[in-house]
Amino acid sequence: MLGINKKGVTTQDFDFDKAEQDLIDDLDAMYGTEVDELDDMDKAVAEPQPTNRPYLATPLTSAERLRLIGVKCGLKAEVADTFDPSKISWVAERIAITAEDGVQQALDEGHFVINVADEIENEAQVKIAVDVGTGTVLRSLMEIADTMETVFNTTNQKIVVHCAMGMERSVLAVVWFMASKWRMQLHQALKHVQTKRPIALNRLDWISL
Repeated sequence: MLGINKKGVTTQDFDFDKAEQDLIDDLDAMYGTEVDELDDMDKAVAEPQPTNRPYLATPLTSAERLRLIGVKCGLKAEVADTFDPSKISWVAERIAITAEDGVQQALDEGHFVINVADEIENEAQVKIAVDVGTGTVLRSLMEIADTMETVFNTTNQKIVVHCAMGMERSVLAVVWFMASKWRMQLHQALKHVQTKRPIALNRLDWISL
């Protein structure tokens, strides 16, 4: 079994609670309504408000979300402003990562889609949630890796792994596959993925959560 030396893991000191509140404040300013939780974000941008400010008729795309939160997640402004997370990023010949709104394209192209986001329901062939903070992350990563290996060994399909933004959970799942099945070092696998998908974040410390 692949060992993990947490002393070798370097992660950004990122305050997700503050980033969430900043995003809520941004939405308040943009749409003239108070948003108590991020779960209310779609409602805030989809429903007309009693204000002269414009509103969106549909939920934010992953590209719009990235422009709001990318820099706060430690990404360069140029990347946050120009990268489209719905892009299907091929990190290996038969492995790709995308955001929630890239799933339909992946399905239309005949790829095997794995959904690792517990909060998302779609037509992905398999859903295995990477649920951080529950003590089940490693088990889920192992199950995803085994599923990917089975698909590769029994079909000619390419695999697209997705979460909400294709930045964290899906990246971690693919990095774990490369490390556990291809015997790459975790950091080596992550660095490779980041060259193909520049919004990929280092969440190696989630493995033990």
